[in-house]
Amino acid sequence: MNEPANDQHEATGEPAPADDATEQIADGVVEAVSATEFAALKLEARELKDRLVRLQAEFDNARKRLRREADEAGTRAIARMVKPVLTEMDNLSRAIAAAKPEAFAEFATGVSMIRENLGAALTSTGLELVPSEGVFNPAFHEVIAEVEQADAPRGTIVEVHRPGYRLKDQLVRAAQVVVTKPPPIG
Repeated sequence: MNEPANDQHEATGEPAPADDATEQIADGVVEAVSATEFAALKLEARELKDRLVRLQAEFDNARKRLRREADEAGTRAIARMVKPVLTEMDNLSRAIAAAKPEAFAEFATGVSMIRENLGAALTSTGLELVPSEGVFNPAFHEVIAEVEQADAPRGTIVEVHRPGYRLKDQLVRAAQVVVTKPPPIG
């Protein structure tokens, strides 16, 4: 049984043979399309490269701008916090300049007022005092000494040497405390 030539090539997946004239025309069209497509692809690649370079430059500029803005915001925050502290530093300087042994009570009152104002300035920034009553907590306290005491459980805070502070959830400075320890047995 003799099958037509085209059917045989379709069954095998191979292209049917073409005559010489058809092949020459097809080759010319492919070469013309390929050259046109190549030129278009080259142009598109150049445009994409230029766009990529511009986007990278924009990204670098945005990153620099954000760093600069973050630095400026930090500086503004520090300036806002320092301003009331500077006022109290001026008051402290005036108090020291006015200190005389015969007027010690007034001096002590003035220094106490300055301390209260400094505390208020720090509190206004969100700074909080670390609680230092009850049992020692290593997350907030630093033990600087232990004293023997039979009537209190081990680790009970009996004295605060230096208060601790936190800002929101961040510990700024641990409180230095004195805690109890049981007396030796014997």
